[in-house]
Amino acid sequence: MEDSRPKYRRIRLSLATMFILLLVVVSVSLIARPKTPFEWEQARAEARNPRWVSVEITTADNRREYHQGDPILVSARFSSAMRERYKIEVAEGWSLSAVDLLHLSDGQQVPLNRTFIICCDSRLIGLSDEPYSPRTLTPLRLAPGNYEIYLTSMRVFPWEAGPKEYDASSFQVASNLLKIRVVPDASKVSGNPR
Repeated sequence: MEDSRPKYRRIRLSLATMFILLLVVVSVSLIARPKTPFEWEQARAEARNPRWVSVEITTADNRREYHQGDPILVSARFSSAMRERYKIEVAEGWSLSAVDLLHLSDGQQVPLNRTFIICCDSRLIGLSDEPYSPRTLTPLRLAPGNYEIYLTSMRVFPWEAGPKEYDASSFQVASNLLKIRVVPDASKVSGNPR
């Protein structure tokens, strides 16, 4: 008669391993999932991005903490993992579709790359894994507090778009969620000038 104890031991070990793995996956998903309505809004917007398109924002100096009154420059990087699938409008300041919008967790919406002349030029280039970053940045000046920020844009077009497009794209893309903190200026809090 064959001893079946090693077989049951392997089964129990496999079940325990699967249970631990499932527990780790559930824990990570609970930690990473959106917690606030603003985070849910950003997650839904980013999930609607066209396949292969990625938009990442960060601060120009890669900091996450600023003093009140410091200019905060948010830079965007648009890319596509698939070549010859999308084009991007690069005529900042001249095209309506090249205006990006920052959404802040305090309810503000701040346009970036504002147009100087409306709908007078357009310049589409291919979007690929080599990211495109707009050259002009609008400085934010925020009151003390913790902020979450994401960007939406209608400057990404399907590859079939002509060389010039004077209207915004038919779809919107959204970025990752950026978290920053603005602390009170020490000289203003203590009353001492710098």
